[in-house]
Amino acid sequence: MATRGSPAKGQAPTLRFPGIVTNAHAFAALLVLLVAIWDWAYTWLISGAPILTYSLLLGEANGNRILPMVPLWVFLLSIHGTYAVAATSWLLYWFFLFGCYPLIYISCIFQFDIVSNVVRKGLRYTLGQLDFIHDKIAIFDLPALEIDTEVDGLFVIRGLTVSLSSLTIIAHGVEVGIKLSDDMELALLCDKAVVSLFRRIDVGDVYANIKGGEYEMTFGSVMRDTRKASGASFMMEDSPLLRRATATGLTPSPKKVTMAARMTNGDAPADIPAQDGLEAANAFDLADKKAVDKYEETLEWIVETSLIHQGRKTMMHAINSRPTNGGRIFDPTNERDMRAAVCSYLHDDSPSIPHPPQRSIRVTTLQNLSSPRVRDFLHRLPMLLRLMLNILSYFHPVNIASITAGASGRWIQTMLKEHVFQHYGSQDSEVRRLEQKVLAWLADADFVLELEKFSGTSQVPFLANYNIKCNMAIEDVMVYRALPNDMFLKQAVRFAGADASITIPSFLLPHHEHLFPPMATSSDIKAQEDKIKKADGKVKAIQAQFELDQIQGDEANINMSVHARLPACLDQELLDFVAALVKATKIIEKEKDPGPMEQEVRGIKDFTKAMNKGFKDSVKRVAVDAVTNDKWIAKMVGKVSKNLESLRGDVGYSGDLPVPMAPYRAAAEKLTKLLP
Repeated sequence: MATRGSPAKGQAPTLRFPGIVTNAHAFAALLVLLVAIWDWAYTWLISGAPILTYSLLLGEANGNRILPMVPLWVFLLSIHGTYAVAATSWLLYWFFLFGCYPLIYISCIFQFDIVSNVVRKGLRYTLGQLDFIHDKIAIFDLPALEIDTEVDGLFVIRGLTVSLSSLTIIAHGVEVGIKLSDDMELALLCDKAVVSLFRRIDVGDVYANIKGGEYEMTFGSVMRDTRKASGASFMMEDSPLLRRATATGLTPSPKKVTMAARMTNGDAPADIPAQDGLEAANAFDLADKKAVDKYEETLEWIVETSLIHQGRKTMMHAINSRPTNGGRIFDPTNERDMRAAVCSYLHDDSPSIPHPPQRSIRVTTLQNLSSPRVRDFLHRLPMLLRLMLNILSYFHPVNIASITAGASGRWIQTMLKEHVFQHYGSQDSEVRRLEQKVLAWLADADFVLELEKFSGTSQVPFLANYNIKCNMAIEDVMVYRALPNDMFLKQAVRFAGADASITIPSFLLPHHEHLFPPMATSSDIKAQEDKIKKADGKVKAIQAQFELDQIQGDEANINMSVHARLPACLDQELLDFVAALVKATKIIEKEKDPGPMEQEVRGIKDFTKAMNKGFKDSVKRVAVDAVTNDKWIAKMVGKVSKNLESLRGDVGYSGDLPVPMAPYRAAAEKLTKLLP
């Protein structure tokens, strides 16, 4: 609502006309006189043009006119000039009439408190679950959104504020859980996200944690039946009893629970129809002052009960309660260190969805609201989808204050045991020593990746001949190693920034099967094989072989490029860890080769060859031991680390991510496209 009275300081005064033009009541009297005398004045009155004029004149007289930066005479000239054209045709007249009355309604809402108050009270009565505060709509206790499409997950927004005047949507307390496997999930938390429609999207600090993985590491594999007949996704139960059983060597069958039950720590929301979604929201039926107070109290309660806020309080309490002579854990005034500590705290002691609502709605339920015929018709218009995505992506660049992601070192530890060290530690004392050194650095540790000031843009082309492009830029990149039990935090890596770009083929968009590349025929495969034989050099032959593998596998490519900016600083403990891991892999690689005396010997000639090879391998082993000497490695790593601190430039990777086309072809729609 605009304030009444004189214009604010710095605002240009509105132009006022003397006499009858600025006197709204005189204009009304003149209108009544014209209607009584001439018939054309009655048609003019019904069109709404004089009513809109009277509303604007009255708002001007009160100093509260809508859009005060636009001169009044521009409004009046536009209204009556448009009416003069519309009066020449009955069709244009009705178009003008149906467009004029909504403008009258909007002008009255913004200019007159009586009208706006009546509208608010009427909306409160009609939509009892909404709270109208001036030009804002506040909604709380929204039902959760259960994602049950290609990706399974749970999405919760604790509060939503919609500003009508600024076209802004603010989400308070965003909690997301994404199922990665039957026993692993990704948890995302954010206190505030602001969507400025057709301008930008601003997101606060985002905390992400990869949780679980116990069954993937202990049971080796889990059952593939991960969805019930009703459509509900399920996961393996994460209970201390089962973890203790696996630690003692027992391998009972893991109990299956619903995905929502695991992510909410057993407090899963009940599934409801889409029609009952708004009714599940909290109802406010308060006066304006009480509504504002209730709104602010609810927002304060959301912040106080946020796990992010509680994590910060816990960290500050731990620092303040630590003895003075015990040393400082980390600098609490350093916001980067504080975010890393909070992320480590959230990893171990909280469910993915800490504040689940009582009800939830499935994505498939929302998709099925429209009739199948309407959906099939819209699917035949992929150009409209690209047009919509083109506008949304162009006008909504994403800016995130920070992204802090954490994972347990135990998961990395198990992966190294399974894929690198395997059984070689029991055969070689040096490998066993390096294994203990590497795994000890990972044990009981959390690793936190922090990306500060993230900005992302995307371009979805309107023309299908072009690809989708996404660009990301990060101003600061850090990796922390945290020991939650010892309240220890240390920065392991820091880069000057990073950037990434992803190029996605347009035919991977939904309902774009008409753009799929044709499947390779036997003649195509034969032509590619001939290309390999005629390749000019080894490089071209390898490239042609890769293309043949993709043709035979029916794969498309998503191009991805990721670069980190130098200079970079690496912690000495991390360098020692990398050096030990490199040395272990070199020794294990040598151990994998069969010994010369283990090969079959058929004669004196083979025996002589085996002896010569054994001697060469012994010399090679001595050379490997010399190259992998701890002191030499430490010296070389120190030099590399020192150079990284002074170098400038980028270091990274660019390559293609293969995408199998078989699932897309299986889900392809057979109807022809009207607007391809």
